[in-house]
Amino acid sequence: MKLRLVPLALALAALGLILTLGQCKKAEPATPQRVAYPTIPSDLADRFSGEDAHAHIEKIVSFGPRPPASEGFEKTLQYLEATLKGFGWNTTRQTFRAATPDGPVDFTNLLARHSSAPAHPNSLPVVLGGHIDSKKLPFPFVGANDGGSSTGVILELARILSAKPSAASQIELAFFDGEEAFRPNITPSDGLYGSKYFAHDLSTRPTWPSIGIVLDIVGDPNFHLYYNPETPVAFATIVEKVAATVDFKKPLLKAPGPIIDDHIPLQNTGLPCLHVIGDFMNMSYWHQPGDTLDKLSPEMLEKVGKLTLGFLAEAQSPSSK
Repeated sequence: MKLRLVPLALALAALGLILTLGQCKKAEPATPQRVAYPTIPSDLADRFSGEDAHAHIEKIVSFGPRPPASEGFEKTLQYLEATLKGFGWNTTRQTFRAATPDGPVDFTNLLARHSSAPAHPNSLPVVLGGHIDSKKLPFPFVGANDGGSSTGVILELARILSAKPSAASQIELAFFDGEEAFRPNITPSDGLYGSKYFAHDLSTRPTWPSIGIVLDIVGDPNFHLYYNPETPVAFATIVEKVAATVDFKKPLLKAPGPIIDDHIPLQNTGLPCLHVIGDFMNMSYWHQPGDTLDKLSPEMLEKVGKLTLGFLAEAQSPSSK
């Protein structure tokens, strides 16, 4: 870790405070209640295949750049829908239009629940998400790691969970559109479009989830993974414990300051979140043409999958304590 990440983190922390104000206002239901989470079996982690996750990313990258409302994005949505259906998950497109620096844009989140789970509008105990869009840039940017890696991991998680319907029924998958800003940096008015919209939907449901997990840029073994410093102490304890058993090439670290990503709007609704992200500031290919499939390792993807499943096997919702 280089110290140049720290001033960025401090700047992002300030931005996080701005985002909190006026964003994702909670519409209190008559009887707010978080759905308790009973955990999932610990042996599921052993079934995760990094090769399968990598194959999903390879397919997504083959569609080319996938900024919002693009042909590549639509092909990605169709691939996700078909793949999830094959694993026994029902999908819903959450579409909306939002103002951007480039004018109004149509966005689409893809939400998935296992066929054994209750239907919307009631929440499931866990929201597990990541963004699927790639940043709109003046060159072909496929975002193999930035957006692709988490998408592949979550698809493989969907396959693993489907083998245990009682576990799959606890988790809502959220594939966010519009995480990337249209200008260089995320600001209160640019970026996190999909997660903001989804967070607003969460805040209006008759029941609320208890745990949020967001993954991003997790496929390169040559860089540290960070988890968010504002995560609950119990979550930090569990993820560090599980990470020690996974044996990452570079150890999981607590980020030196908040990082703005799709977990921020979820946290702003009051949802306790675990955010896991690679050390993107030290990746020379971040938002550059070099964010390609060769940067990813099936072994790293498998370790991230096992980390996520291991966390879910030990985490407890606030309402269950």
